[in-house]
Amino acid sequence: MLTGVILIAASAFILPHLDYSNLTVPQGLSPSSMPGLISGIVGVMGAFGLVSGAIVLVSAVVLLTNPGQRRTCGVLILVFSVLSFIGLGGFVVGAILGISGGILALRWRPPTE
Repeated sequence: MLTGVILIAASAFILPHLDYSNLTVPQGLSPSSMPGLISGIVGVMGAFGLVSGAIVLVSAVVLLTNPGQRRTCGVLILVFSVLSFIGLGGFVVGAILGISGGILALRWRPPTE
């Protein structure tokens, strides 16, 4: 979730104020639209990473409080950890930990007595 916050902050406060004069502009775009375009793309990536992280976090809490829903929570953790690579995946380490945690949640069986 921290990566998402950093990307959103960078897209709001840093990227619109950079000098893009050395950037080659694709045909059909004006050079004045580049700061907004780049800032918008990075902002969407950050928002998606933030939402993915929140879903993984909520799914992990639900998994801890209600182990009977391990399949649903494990699938949510696994899917949104893989999708979080779009928003840089928690500096990649968070995505890898989420993927391994989702797999462990899916493989876990409650002890039988």
